[in-house]
Amino acid sequence: MATVTLRLSDETKKRIEKASEARSIPVSDYIREALEMHLRLEQSGDIGADRPGDVEDVSLTPYQRKVLQLLHRNLLATKGGLGDSYYDHDEEVRALKTLENGFAGEYPNEFADISAPMSRAECELVWDILDMFRVIQASVRRLGKDGWNQLNVDDAEYHGTFRGFDFNDADEVRMANYAEFLVKTDRWTEQRDVFEPQHGGGNSHTQMLPTYRAMLRVFKPTWRQAIRGGRNRGYFSADEVRQVLLAAPGAEMKGSGSSRATAH
Repeated sequence: MATVTLRLSDETKKRIEKASEARSIPVSDYIREALEMHLRLEQSGDIGADRPGDVEDVSLTPYQRKVLQLLHRNLLATKGGLGDSYYDHDEEVRALKTLENGFAGEYPNEFADISAPMSRAECELVWDILDMFRVIQASVRRLGKDGWNQLNVDDAEYHGTFRGFDFNDADEVRMANYAEFLVKTDRWTEQRDVFEPQHGGGNSHTQMLPTYRAMLRVFKPTWRQAIRGGRNRGYFSADEVRQVLLAAPGAEMKGSGSSRATAH
């Protein structure tokens, strides 16, 4: 790997050291990740870059998913990569006896670790949410260090920050699990901190889907218009970000005691 020497102000150096310490990683790793994320946001057409390619929808039955799951586990086991959490000797013996003897009443136990599938539409909703906050945060950074203040929205940073999902809601906890999977497989890595234990592991402790959907109703047509206008570098103007934030329930212009409708 190439080596680059950087000159930083004392304040910036202290901030980097504090942030890297909070994540328990070396300073060099923290700087490298930050630069890589910045470059990703600078790339043309970055929005949508982390989504899977357009492929024909694949539907799998619980039986098919279980078979594929076991095949992948066997592959990991042969390479010594299967963690202890995936192996319980007594459970494996029980399952073997169940299948050998055809105890049909016990069959559901074989699928206890196979959760209900997330539909393509649900996956796309998570992608849309993560893309929306990618655009918001990249746009604010582009405005400068006082970017949030330039939006003239009360608690702008709060409304413009992805806060995870509610673990007490059956639908949202599944989306949280998927979002965490995406982040930990190096997609939408700018949201990595949201899923760290010290930040609640992605648990918002309040329902977020209504808020995210309200914001998406403004974000998606605005983004489509930006694409048609040739502005496809992943940025919004301050006014465009403001309109998305004001779509969030409870968001208001600074100094406004009236409803958000008067702010549009």
